[in-house]
Amino acid sequence: GVCDGGNADQDCAGVCFGESVVDECGECGGDGAAEGFDCAGNCTDSAICGSVALSFGAVTDQSAEILYSSNVALGGFQFTATGVELTDASSALDAQFNSGTGIVLGFSMSGDTLPAGDGVLATLSFAPTNDGSELSIGSVTVSSGDAVTLASSGPGSTATDGCYETD
Repeated sequence: GVCDGGNADQDCAGVCFGESVVDECGECGGDGAAEGFDCAGNCTDSAICGSVALSFGAVTDQSAEILYSSNVALGGFQFTATGVELTDASSALDAQFNSGTGIVLGFSMSGDTLPAGDGVLATLSFAPTNDGSELSIGSVTVSSGDAVTLASSGPGSTATDGCYETD
């Protein structure tokens, strides 16, 4: 049989003497997974497709959560907080801060990471003001668990409440 009953010379598309083959994703004549992605479209190479979006979570008169949504595990971050007087910064990535410059830095010396998906990147504490203020987060750099700088967006600015306590 040459395509006359035995079908020995058909490709995966059923074409006699055709050239179609099954790709790595199991698709006949397919192109395979795109570079940096697996067959399901998930990012497998943070240098090609890793990204993170930051946003604000709970914001009070003395604190603000910085949330993340990422398609890869996070290994570290740095940003500058302005508009408030920082008094503390905390994160599962061992955050440090400088109240004079507003720089907040987080990474783990033991190599811990924040998992891909959604979570809290950091919680900032700051001195309350009577009238509230506008907290701005800028100069953002976030890296993956394998030390690749990720494409990032947000969180921008948010209003903080005026002081909750009255004297």
